[in-house]
Amino acid sequence: MFLKSLKKLLPLALSAALVLSLSACTIHVEKKDKDTASYASSDDDYGISSNDNTISSKEDISSEEDVSSTAANTQEFGNDQVGWLTLDSNFYKWYTPGNTETCVQYAKSPFEILSLDVMDSVALSKEYNVEYDAKMAASSRMYYLEESAKTQNITGITGATEKLGQYDAYQVYCQYPDDNQYLVMWFMDSPDKTKVYYVAAEFRTTEMGFFDYAQTYRMPE
Repeated sequence: MFLKSLKKLLPLALSAALVLSLSACTIHVEKKDKDTASYASSDDDYGISSNDNTISSKEDISSEEDVSSTAANTQEFGNDQVGWLTLDSNFYKWYTPGNTETCVQYAKSPFEILSLDVMDSVALSKEYNVEYDAKMAASSRMYYLEESAKTQNITGITGATEKLGQYDAYQVYCQYPDDNQYLVMWFMDSPDKTKVYYVAAEFRTTEMGFFDYAQTYRMPE
């Protein structure tokens, strides 16, 4: 089980959790306060492998560099730092105070939000004297959620090894019953193992199809 294997990583997870509490789009750590957000203008070792419990299926963008054209009704949203998502024209840029400088978010509503972020594996490994990678990032985030669930209403915290589009990923997801929402996160190593890419989708339980947008993710080249 995940928590059993996590005990082996606990000393590292404690350190990494402190890092992740201030990185990878902080909104997904605290997961509250939509009122403070705004539109653009204002592996078995991991714990749980793929199984039936895994979740599966306006305003202008502020910078032209954030969007590239694809098909007639879709565009690629993102940048060369965090990666790209292919989304339809109903999305707009979203911002939540407290997010990291690298975090990029796009929303279809205040309750359906996609987030992209990136972490420097080399720098974090050196700073915390650990081998910081996607597995560590996911493990520490899951540990953080487990700890948060002691004081917040967070249920169904689960880890899985999954594909996000064409990429191998460590997935962590949970539900926030008070908000009637899911939060699903993916952590992926860059090909050269120097970065961890982060994609997250939060959506209401009545909008399960929103999950599919994350599957369009493309890493920076």
